[in-house]
Amino acid sequence: MAEKHQKINGLIDSSMEKLENIADVNTIIGKPIITASGFQIIPFSKVTLGNLSGGGEYGDVKVVKEADAFPFAGGSGAVISMKPMGFLVDDGKSCRVMRVTDEPLDNLIERAGEIFRDVMAKE
Repeated sequence: MAEKHQKINGLIDSSMEKLENIADVNTIIGKPIITASGFQIIPFSKVTLGNLSGGGEYGDVKVVKEADAFPFAGGSGAVISMKPMGFLVDDGKSCRVMRVTDEPLDNLIERAGEIFRDVMAKE
């Protein structure tokens, strides 16, 4: 029984290790980019991960001695979706988020505070 668990655990551990290498922290929060004017731009992304692993032992239905084992069959599959979400922009005085979005209404809502401050400053 313990050998059966070791086989499936080995399969799951192997697939999770490979997924961990793909979706490391540098994938989600990118490496900072320093511009000539001194701005620091840090890209960030949304990563969605799905993993499915399974296996079993197959063979004829018979009395099995503890030393005998059925043939093991197993499989693992994964899906990764990565979507750029935006940039953190640091100009040395303030830090702001510039989102990448397809929806103009989302952009308007995100920039509403900035627009309001600009209008109030002009009065």
